[in-house]
Amino acid sequence: MSISLASATGATAWGKAVIGIVAVLAVGMGAAAGSFLLAGRADAVGGGASYVPASAPFYVELRLDASAEQDAALREVLGRFPAVEGLQLDAPLYDQLGDHIDEMLADDDTEVSWAADVAPWFDGRIAFAVLDIPVESMSGDMPSADEAPPMVALLGVTDRTAAEASIDRILAEADVPLTFTEQSHAGVTIHSSSDEGAYALADDQLLLAPRAEDIVTALDAHADASTTVAEVDEITALTEALPDDWLAFALYDLRDVMVAALEAAATEEPEMAETFGTLLDSQPLRGAFALSAAGDRLALDVATDPPSGELAAENVDRGLADEVPSDVVYYSEAGNIGASFTALIQPMKEAMAATPEAQEQIATMEAALGGDLEDLVSWIDDGAIAIGVEDGEPYAGLLLVPNDLDAAERRLSQLASFATLAGLDPESGVTVEESEIGSQTVTTIRWQGGSATSDPMMPVPGAISIQYTVTDDRVIIGIGESFVGRALDLDAGASLGVEARFSEAIADLGGPSSTALTWVDVTAARQAIEAAMGPAIAMFDPTGEYQAQFLPWLEPLDRVVSVTRLEGDVLLQRGALLVD
Repeated sequence: MSISLASATGATAWGKAVIGIVAVLAVGMGAAAGSFLLAGRADAVGGGASYVPASAPFYVELRLDASAEQDAALREVLGRFPAVEGLQLDAPLYDQLGDHIDEMLADDDTEVSWAADVAPWFDGRIAFAVLDIPVESMSGDMPSADEAPPMVALLGVTDRTAAEASIDRILAEADVPLTFTEQSHAGVTIHSSSDEGAYALADDQLLLAPRAEDIVTALDAHADASTTVAEVDEITALTEALPDDWLAFALYDLRDVMVAALEAAATEEPEMAETFGTLLDSQPLRGAFALSAAGDRLALDVATDPPSGELAAENVDRGLADEVPSDVVYYSEAGNIGASFTALIQPMKEAMAATPEAQEQIATMEAALGGDLEDLVSWIDDGAIAIGVEDGEPYAGLLLVPNDLDAAERRLSQLASFATLAGLDPESGVTVEESEIGSQTVTTIRWQGGSATSDPMMPVPGAISIQYTVTDDRVIIGIGESFVGRALDLDAGASLGVEARFSEAIADLGGPSSTALTWVDVTAARQAIEAAMGPAIAMFDPTGEYQAQFLPWLEPLDRVVSVTRLEGDVLLQRGALLVD
């Protein structure tokens, strides 16, 4: 038997230490991902988390053996898609997974099997952690095996004796003899090779790593469990905000990584490093997420530390969805927009001004604009963006709530003035026009660049229009000449806010009082793309493969919805892909 394992980081065979076991699990994980056969946990992160330092940048955990509730929910989701050959929706997925893996291994004429070599000792949980990301690895070059960041994979063990027997049996059957150096650390034997990597079998985990030092780090963390991702209070606060039963779980903590990167950058670009340090001070760099299933959806919940300072957010029911048409394909709203952009612009401008040329360019730009760069956006409070299709034509618009109405009118008037000046040249193709919609004055800026291309693969409009109007409490900006008028004349009963598919999904995920929310009508987006790409589809798919093979898998995808809320000391984003 000859099985070669290649590390994703470039090592060619470090996994041979547990050659058969990892081969079986790799097949299992591949089948799991391909068929959505991830699984859930019912209580907390698995035992692998107790081997990972709390400072680890990334920790990911899967469980192939789903809870009864998640298994049933996942089968219900899968039942909304076309039938998969060999998949029985009336039987537990984990049992079918083991049988399927053994069938594939038998076809390869190998002596390794899931039933004999894995099932007797594997607890169903697989975890992976990046223990550190050295600054030198951020150069952008692909690292070699020796330069790979410290990492460890962890497989849950319920019967150490059975696991040890399986490893010994598999190694003995290898076509090429494998030689490892042994060392003892924290009462655990580490088997390592400069070519093959390292593995160690603890009482409750099988540890795999590119180097023996990585396993030493994991064992040291386990010896002081209070400092691991399983126990640290700040991390626990994030995980407790997530569902109790999930399909996959992950943690990230980039604080130490970013500090190290900024310290390294400060020697060459001190101003830029200080700028990014200022920006990152208010940003959440640590979070956790969980993927779970319900009968009509796959849900992704993300818990992070809340942003602070100028980037701080609050839960507000803005009601902006009541002011956009119900046929929007994409809608997203948020608060504190102007202050957030200002907080980003100011330090960036200060850093750029450190060089005389950039300082002169900024001064020229601000002189032309008649104010500081941040003044372009500082007048914005809440806002929403909407993208849709009307009569086959796409449109987009912004609905903004100004905190300074005079500043809003002044900035938009400047835009119209620049366009008017450009329009003095007849060859520019720019025109500016004012019209009335109801009692509102609407300014339209048009650019006519020539005839639209007739290429069905790359349709390019021959003209672009931007419209805007300022009401008593709103700024409405549209790309195209439909959004502004429709927003002004919108009947309350025809808005997105009262559309049941939108309002019910938002209510399920926490309600409209939020820091931000997003809506994507996947069905409408697919239909619009199909209509626009009809000639191209017919040209490149004359046999109708798209209709027969791909469309049945796309049709159940209905909508993506996300609601982000502050809940205590946690910023919690609840998102879902809903299926019909």
